[in-house]
Amino acid sequence: MTAPCAQLSIWITELAGKAPLVDRVMSLLSSDFFVPVSMSLVLLFLWFGTGDATRREQNQWGAICASLSIGIANLAVWLLNHIFKFDPWPRPFGVHESARQAVEIVFYMPHDPSFPANISAVTFAAATGMWFYNHKASIPIFILAILWSFARIYAGVHYPLDILGGAVIGVIIAYVSYRFMLLVRPIPIFLLGLARKLYLA
Repeated sequence: MTAPCAQLSIWITELAGKAPLVDRVMSLLSSDFFVPVSMSLVLLFLWFGTGDATRREQNQWGAICASLSIGIANLAVWLLNHIFKFDPWPRPFGVHESARQAVEIVFYMPHDPSFPANISAVTFAAATGMWFYNHKASIPIFILAILWSFARIYAGVHYPLDILGGAVIGVIIAYVSYRFMLLVRPIPIFLLGLARKLYLA
């Protein structure tokens, strides 16, 4: 069984191998390190790097929500794949020749389930978590989420539907995290105050 969007995946993976520079860029963007490290640096900058105290506190609340959302999104995808054994179709490189060639050029062959894409779940969860507190500050995280997601499709690792499913999970979890933080607001207020006393915020 293949994903309903298999033809779109084939069109995208057929681009691999035609432009070496593009392949190198996609290899960097699809890696397990570049986007997570970049996203962490963005959140770190938002945590410390704003001179205005009011805006800095707003960003810190957003960073807390983003971090909470990342953790819960990871857990949700893990539970779905490993506890509930949800694995509706093989990864593109296991089915389509163009995807197999793309993954050999750009990435490597993961063996965990394809749907939902964990990478889009965590990045869109982080971006949405920040968006609830600072729309402008969430833009670079959304850009990283989109780039990472497209690069993984280009590499033949995920179908577009895998990415969409992960993104939907991430957005929903970020909203739940935001509502939860409002419900237990005294706890993050206390933790932020403690962090400031320790010069960590």
